Amino acid sequence: MVQNDSSNSGDENSTPSIFENQAKGIPTGNFRLVGWGVDTTGRRLIDEICQIAAYTPKSQFSQYIMPFADLNPSYRRKHSIRVVNTGRYRMLKDMRSNKFVKTKSDISALTDFLTWLEKIQGDATDGIILIYHEIRKASPGMLLEVLRRYNLLDRFNKVVKGFANGFNIAQAKCARTTKSFSLRVMSKVLLNQDDEDFSSAVDRARVSYQIAAHLAQGERQDLDDKKESTGTEPEVINFVCPYTNPITAEEEEIAQFKVLLERQNTFRPVFGALLRASRSERQHASHLRRLLAENNINYDKLKEAYDTGAKEGLDKVLKSEIANAKEAELKELLDILDCFFDPDKKAVQPKPRYFQNNNRKPRGTRRSFNKDKNSESTSSPNVSSDNPTEQVKIESEKNESEKEKTVEVQ
Repeated sequence: MVQNDSSNSGDENSTPSIFENQAKGIPTGNFRLVGWGVDTTGRRLIDEICQIAAYTPKSQFSQYIMPFADLNPSYRRKHSIRVVNTGRYRMLKDMRSNKFVKTKSDISALTDFLTWLEKIQGDATDGIILIYHEIRKASPGMLLEVLRRYNLLDRFNKVVKGFANGFNIAQAKCARTTKSFSLRVMSKVLLNQDDEDFSSAVDRARVSYQIAAHLAQGERQDLDDKKESTGTEPEVINFVCPYTNPITAEEEEIAQFKVLLERQNTFRPVFGALLRASRSERQHASHLRRLLAENNINYDKLKEAYDTGAKEGLDKVLKSEIANAKEAELKELLDILDCFFDPDKKAVQPKPRYFQNNNRKPRGTRRSFNKDKNSESTSSPNVSSDNPTEQVKIESEKNESEKEKTVEVQ
């Protein structure tokens, strides 16, 4: 789950993710494990899903979705797809094959996805566990939000029991052997798969399933490498259930995060200029704003503290209610807030961008300047040139013209 703030929509890296609570786990039962992945236009809560994929050894699902908005540049490169607007139609194009892909509307694709889940549930009477692999959790919240938008959440809850993050499983089981638990590293270390392309949700869904099944079977004494997991074995389900977050827990996190966003967005007047600055300043301003929101501090509370105690009132609130901030961060917050609320002081502004060559000119200006200079040098033979090559060229052209004149006279 991620930030739903349009003031910083252009910078994905400065958009903070929700603090991820530890998975609550579910009791073991008759479940089926399904690998799952999505491609999205971004990682904010309001971003859209443009591909949804799922994997089991016997059945796979994949469907592209035509988003209303274009993909963010970073996610365009990440998923190797982009939106092409021909004026009359908008189409989704695969940048690797340079071909257009067949898409559906989001409600049609989600309905097909639910139908596929109901079909493969089979004998798993207790439901399905969707396993994905993300360093910063975002996909479950986005899926639940779009399902709620089209009134498909109740149907989804009847089939799916919860979400399991393969990153947390790999982090718990492989902490002694490796320091990185990304999908690429885990596929290379555990599955011996090199040069895998994870730009597509189809590949991520498949590898997420295979990694979880490999780790689950690795704890068995009678390990059989030739036997492929079906996703219903008791050892696999018992292994994944403690790391599964039920749907109710995911919905609670979404509700808490929306409250956090509302509180955080009250500080737009304070951090507005900093959030339109360079990338590093946007990231730092977002961090400071989030410190206030996480500690249940909103704009009205700080305004009241300043009206009653001026700068000392702000300092008292910050030091007493923000326990997870460094001393330098508290001091910086105090300066920003004091300069904003005090009408006699100038609000903190972003640092001016520094260019190493202060005398440089735009490219168009340099070209026109050089062009005018060359025309002057060629039109007037008395003008001296700083470039000896140009001077030799002018002299040779003059000599050739004189020779042609003498030949004509003869």
